[in-house]
Amino acid sequence: MIGARRAPNLFSIAPTAPFLATLADALVGGRLVAGVSFETDPLALADTTIYLPTRRAARELAEALRARLGRNALILPTIRPIGDIDEEALLELGENPADRLMLPAAVPMLERRLVLARLILSWTRRLSHPAGGAPQILLPDAPADAIRLADDLPG
Repeated sequence: MIGARRAPNLFSIAPTAPFLATLADALVGGRLVAGVSFETDPLALADTTIYLPTRRAARELAEALRARLGRNALILPTIRPIGDIDEEALLELGENPADRLMLPAAVPMLERRLVLARLILSWTRRLSHPAGGAPQILLPDAPADAIRLADDLPG
C-alpha cells in the first residue's frame, strides 16, 4: 500500500545496562527486529546489518553473539562501524590500497625537483630589492642553486 505508515521500530537500552550484551540478547531473541528471530530462523541473522560507532564495538558484538548462540558454526549479521576507517579491510584490497582509494600517483622525483626549482627562480625574480642596495638574503641566481634549494624542501 502506497503511503502507508509503518509503526516506529524503536529499541532502547537503559544507560545502566551492558550495551552490547543487551543488544545481542535482543537480536537473538527477536525483540530487536519484529519477526526476525534466530530461534525460528537460524539464517535470519545473515540478512541483518547492524551499524555500531566503532570497530571495537563491532568486534565485541560479534563475540557477544557467538557467546549467546554457543554454536560452532553460525552466520553472523553484517556489522559495520560508522565513521571509522577499517584499515584491515584496506589491506585486504591488494598490494597497494592507495590504488583502490583513487589517490593520485606520487610525482616523480626529477619532475618534483624541476617544478620546485622553477618556482624558486620565479619567487627570486618577484622579490623587491631595497632601493639602491643589495638584498638582505642570499637568493639563488642560477638554476643549479634553485635545484639545490628544491632538494632541501620536504617532499
